[in-house]
Amino acid sequence: MLFLGKLRKETWMEANYGQVKGWQCQPLLKFLNLKHLFTGKASDLNLAKHQPTIFPEKSVDKNREILCKNFDLNYENLVVLPIAHTDNVLVLENEKNENQKPGHWDAVITQLTNVPILITAADCVPILLYSPEKKVLGLVHAGWKGTAAQIVEKAVIAMQENYMVRPSQIIAAIGPAIGQKHYEVSQDVADLLVQATESEKILNTSGTKPKADLKLANYLQLDKAGVMKIYVSDMDTALHTSVLYSHRIQGKRAGRQGLIACML
Repeated sequence: MLFLGKLRKETWMEANYGQVKGWQCQPLLKFLNLKHLFTGKASDLNLAKHQPTIFPEKSVDKNREILCKNFDLNYENLVVLPIAHTDNVLVLENEKNENQKPGHWDAVITQLTNVPILITAADCVPILLYSPEKKVLGLVHAGWKGTAAQIVEKAVIAMQENYMVRPSQIIAAIGPAIGQKHYEVSQDVADLLVQATESEKILNTSGTKPKADLKLANYLQLDKAGVMKIYVSDMDTALHTSVLYSHRIQGKRAGRQGLIACML
């Protein structure tokens, strides 16, 4: 990814919270009312109940509790987004998610404090959105379906419509996800992604199948939406399987890492 070469590596730093290890986006660390962490697979910290997998479901709740405890967040208030590869954005107005119709969301925005929010992924793109001026937090899970449906742009629009956040006030952090080298897609999917980004730069068509760059696709969508501060991790789940889960590479041996964030 050429655009990643322009990003300073010191933008991202490794973080260690006992059993919990991961990465943080340094420009966000100056905001003392925001905590965030893109987790890895250290200590087999699988954070999702999914199939197929070798990880027992009963261990997931314990792992989430460990994550919150080690990161000094209230586990009882934890909100976990039910990943379903949609373009739905949840506006979280109370910690119990009352008055919301049952459903699945792959993005959430909120002004709530002391409510940790977790999204999970293993190759898909985890994205954190934060407006320090308006104190609005957003988390986005973008697989190819969500990216094709422009979910990250819809999350930015939802922040505008619900909390009057200008895109220029948003800081975006795109976390570890699968890189282009190992992300072959069908021609139909490739066409959808090009249409959603209005750019063929996201594709490598030199092989028998096109390979898509989901990080770049979401970067371009954020840029199109008017977000000016975008920080992208160079961690590739398919290349760094010693520290990250990758469904493409590990199959049922892949757990799910997470992005957890909370405003204080």
